[in-house]
Amino acid sequence: MVENLFEQNLLWAVLAAVCWLFAARGARRLATRPHSRALRRRARLGLALLTTALLTLTVRAALAVALAAETDWWGATDFLLLAVAPQVAAGAVVTWLSVPAYWRLTGWDRGARRSGGPGAGAGAGVPGPSAGAGRPKAEGATPASSAVPAPAPSAFGLAGPVGEGATTLTEAGPPVAEVGSAAQGEVQGAATPAPVARSAAADPRLVVPVRVGGVAVGLGALFTLHPPAPPYTGFLVLEVTLLALAASGLVLLQQRRRAAVGVPGWRPASRGRRLVRALAVVTCGALLVAGGYGLAARESRLPDRMATAHHHAYDTGGGPGPGAAPARSVADLTGPSTGAADRRFTLTAATRTVRLASGETVDALTFNGVLPGPELRVGKGELVEVTLVNQDVTEGVTVHWHGVDVPNAEDGVAGVTQDAVRPGGRHVYRFRANRTGTFWYHAHQQSSSAVARGLFGALVVTDEARQPTPSDGVDRIVVAHAWSVGTTSGGGSAVRGSGGALSGRNGLGGDLRTAFGDDTGERRERVAAGTPVRLRLVNADNCPRTYALTGTAFKVAAIDGNEVSAPSDLDGTLLRVAGGGRYDLTFRQPQSAVRLTVTGDANAGAGSQGFEGCGEDGAYGTHGTRESPSLILAPDAVAEAPAAVADAPLFDPLHYGTATGPRPLTPGDDGFDRDFRMVLGNSVGFYDGAPMMLWTVNNAVYPDIPSLLVGEGDLVRVTFLNRSLDDHPMHLHGHRMLVLSRDGERADGSPWWTDTLNVAPGERYEIAFRADNPGVWADHCHNLDHARDGMVLHLAYDGVSSPYETGASTGNTPE
Repeated sequence: MVENLFEQNLLWAVLAAVCWLFAARGARRLATRPHSRALRRRARLGLALLTTALLTLTVRAALAVALAAETDWWGATDFLLLAVAPQVAAGAVVTWLSVPAYWRLTGWDRGARRSGGPGAGAGAGVPGPSAGAGRPKAEGATPASSAVPAPAPSAFGLAGPVGEGATTLTEAGPPVAEVGSAAQGEVQGAATPAPVARSAAADPRLVVPVRVGGVAVGLGALFTLHPPAPPYTGFLVLEVTLLALAASGLVLLQQRRRAAVGVPGWRPASRGRRLVRALAVVTCGALLVAGGYGLAARESRLPDRMATAHHHAYDTGGGPGPGAAPARSVADLTGPSTGAADRRFTLTAATRTVRLASGETVDALTFNGVLPGPELRVGKGELVEVTLVNQDVTEGVTVHWHGVDVPNAEDGVAGVTQDAVRPGGRHVYRFRANRTGTFWYHAHQQSSSAVARGLFGALVVTDEARQPTPSDGVDRIVVAHAWSVGTTSGGGSAVRGSGGALSGRNGLGGDLRTAFGDDTGERRERVAAGTPVRLRLVNADNCPRTYALTGTAFKVAAIDGNEVSAPSDLDGTLLRVAGGGRYDLTFRQPQSAVRLTVTGDANAGAGSQGFEGCGEDGAYGTHGTRESPSLILAPDAVAEAPAAVADAPLFDPLHYGTATGPRPLTPGDDGFDRDFRMVLGNSVGFYDGAPMMLWTVNNAVYPDIPSLLVGEGDLVRVTFLNRSLDDHPMHLHGHRMLVLSRDGERADGSPWWTDTLNVAPGERYEIAFRADNPGVWADHCHNLDHARDGMVLHLAYDGVSSPYETGASTGNTPE
């Protein structure tokens, strides 16, 4: 619903601007009509155009109000203040002044004047048509078109001398000489309009409101397509000032124009002169557009070197500003540097062409030559040491431990916590795995393309480091990813703004096929009846993925590596896992077969080809999806598992499980220490020199999004509101978030802890976390194409700075 309303706002903003452009042009040129009948016809056309423009403005305002009501009023402040309020005020002035003036020039009220009704000229103290305009002209009388002196102001427009042969514009009707009797029409209907008629058509009160309305609606379209960053007070003052200046200037110009056209014998410019003038205007407009395009593209380019902390701007969230904490460097916030590691791994990044188990080939980037990378399984509390080796990945490599709250220097974000590892280089990560759960690791250097091509793998932290034995049951990692199989474009290197959710192709060529691990087809495993089973689902893609587990009841035992308290049985329930998210499912193997399959996948299905990207009105790729991968667990090789049902109810973590004990992260009497609001939106503009649909936070893109400033120990609340066309799985590094509410509805089941929260269009979430892990942390949309195109900011602890830089000349490109 919200994505549709947002699209309609964009479309109607442009449509309204176009309609007002034609209406303003028609109002300006009305006085140049060559004869009276043409003036009346053009006045009628102009009134129709103006009515259409007012209707489009009404629809546009109604859509903005509907969007605000559907999402949140504070989230739509920019639409209401900048793109609706001034435009509605301008429309009201047009309705008050311009519409009646147009009506008087159309001649549609002649019948009222003839009958002496309210529109009659005599009703205004001026002779009506029978007072002279309708009588035969006296011998030697001077024609009205040449005998009328320069008109003088009247109560509404202008009026010439009253009397026989004079033309009159009254408050109630058009010039009598123009719309009088049939006899007068025969004399003058095809002749040049009288000066008073031209003066009425050039009246500033007719023309100026329409032109100012056009300026206002044009500014409204600009603010809709490219909303400014908050606060909006300055932009509102600027907009009102521009409209006031435009109105003042247009009044002066129109007064001069009115005086000119009111002179007897005035003629419009010749066709050749008008053509030259039009060419000059078009040329100047084209130069302005080209210059503006070039300037905007140049100004949007990211610097070659850029300090990572971006502490030129902070959002303090209502807390104290920077400077209270002692200075520390990210480079000093490392894991244990001494002591023997309990678990050692080596991950070697290399370029490979890999054949999947199902037969397709992938032009891949691999860890240790396999897709996905090797599963790392460690015990809780163990000291883990991982050596990253870059064999030949030209762009460089890092490893980020997604969901694991490692010390900041071990977080693996290029240009934020370390420099990217160049070909032939290596880097050692050391950290303690302090919390059990299902996690994953992936590259965070050019992550939008590196992850898409295969630089990722699963990480499992258990109570014991050993592999599960048959007596423990079945513990399976199921990593789902859409592989680009077949031919790739440009060697698989993503082009900024060319892929992702708007194209469904992650910046790569080929054909996207979803796989469980390295198998895009059906895989069977024999599991004895009665065996406890734990399936660890990892969505290693950008968009939400919908799973179905059929053939048995099951529990959602953990979300993003966080155990659920007192989970209940589910049956016939679909599971939608955020991009980058994880669900753990547990059950006992029944006598029959169990099937795990994907029922909705915008990462590879036809649904991903639409403009909305991940979720086309909530479909998430359920229509037109290709054959989905399946995992079948059965006691024997011939048992058939039931098929998945695509329209089953969806699992909702908000009310699942039971809370035991007091709710965590409950604020004291003073409330939260910091309170941030983040509107996730769209904007049309430039990013790093390229025009594209931008993904914004508070109507800004990286690096112009202020860092969220916190102090160590702060209790922080963040409100996410999605007012955009796509889903945003918001991922905060180094911390886990507690969901407090969704759309104002309180979370009352088991505490819902997450590190990757999918915020669908129109949804509003409140989350909380404790600032207990000092550093400069990435906080971004884990649709990595969105992150690449600007949806990135940082959580910055007071006093902590980073020595690393990003930019083309540094070799660090984290997203």
